[in-house]
Amino acid sequence: MKRRKLIALLVASAMVIGAVTACDTPATDTSVSEPSASSETESVTTESTEVTIDLEGYKELSVADVSDEGDDKIMIYGYNSEFIGLAEKYAGITSNDYDFIEVTDSAEYQTKLDAVLSDGNGAPDIFTCDAAYARKYLASDNTIAINDLGIDYAECTEMFDYTLRFASDENSVVKGLAWNAYPSAVFYERSLAEEYLGSSDPEVVAASFATWDNVLASARTVNEASEGSVKLIAGTSEIYDAFLTDRSNGWVMDGSLNIDPNIVGLFDFAKHLYSEDLTFYDERWTEGWSDRMSDKTVISYWGSYDFAKYQLALNPGEGTAVNPTSGDWGVTTAPVSYYSGGSWVMASKYCDQKATSADIIRAVCINEDNLKDMVNRGEFVNSVKLMTQAAADDKFAYEWLGGQNPYPVLLNSAMNADASLIVENEDDYSNAFKAVVGAYCEEAFESVEEAETAFRDQLVEDGLAGY
Repeated sequence: MKRRKLIALLVASAMVIGAVTACDTPATDTSVSEPSASSETESVTTESTEVTIDLEGYKELSVADVSDEGDDKIMIYGYNSEFIGLAEKYAGITSNDYDFIEVTDSAEYQTKLDAVLSDGNGAPDIFTCDAAYARKYLASDNTIAINDLGIDYAECTEMFDYTLRFASDENSVVKGLAWNAYPSAVFYERSLAEEYLGSSDPEVVAASFATWDNVLASARTVNEASEGSVKLIAGTSEIYDAFLTDRSNGWVMDGSLNIDPNIVGLFDFAKHLYSEDLTFYDERWTEGWSDRMSDKTVISYWGSYDFAKYQLALNPGEGTAVNPTSGDWGVTTAPVSYYSGGSWVMASKYCDQKATSADIIRAVCINEDNLKDMVNRGEFVNSVKLMTQAAADDKFAYEWLGGQNPYPVLLNSAMNADASLIVENEDDYSNAFKAVVGAYCEEAFESVEEAETAFRDQLVEDGLAGY
């Protein structure tokens, strides 16, 4: 983006002012989601203008002059109720203005969307998707450009680049917007890090996770020093998403499968963790993986702030009950900058309520006052400006993180996260690859080459790009 140099300077400033180490005056509020009200910040014009600011590398279409066709209610689909709640709060719509279809099961939701988008019968004007399958719709002709809703690229220049790149089609036309960003980092238990890594200071602990070689060495150190009672990570799947980010090319090149050499190393890396007994063999999201967040046997968990806020600060699965290890956590950088999860809102090709759709999307994803309110409620929003300010504000030093402001670390990750390699059906490729890596660790294959063949065979069965 044209303002990237200025933004880089702002980030550098935030990294100094809101240092990665714990702040001297942690917030007294025990809530993980609602820090105290922030000071006023400078406002940004969000109205479309005739003079656009080009986003470097993106193609902007003619910005449409839109209106609603008829006075029907707007139809909104969602995989949960988050977006409709935000739309009611910030756009002022009520159930008299919209019809809302919610399908929480991701497979059922996609089946529903595919059916209504095939013929337009009951199709939504706008709908949300999470990162696991959003590209499927953003890359298709079932969705329209934000320019077709009358939204100018000039309104999006404060957004994190990876969120726009993720939402762009093969012609680099932006087709969806996100209100939140999900940069990821390493969340670690301070007391365990002090005992087994030699320090609880985030800047010092960062060295233990600076490279994949360092991660492996740290896992060995912890395992040996604790005689196996404590592990650096709960299971090999903890690092899969981060490792798969560290590549030079996407899954598909010129219509054919591409297995980037950088991620072939995951086979041996994961095998070392597995065969040397450096984890508890717990898969992410399993009961064992969750239980270890509160029993002081695992040093680090990797993911977004949203993940950590609800899994580490609170007791998983029990609403607002506080995790007994809350306050003993810190956050530091991962070996690579990456994101994990996210939500995008997009308009279907059948949208006939374009003006209202645009108003709602602006209210939730663009309006600075509304985004500022989300920040004050503990959200990492899709605004470089607001998150740079939050990274430099001691108010966001959270008790559950031992008085540390997590935003300098997360801001750096968000600024450097890359979604340019993401392809349609990205999750299908990645999940198939993760599966053969896991099988390789369990010696289901005699060689990496055999595992790669199994990966290709699975893609054939799944009917993915060229296979």
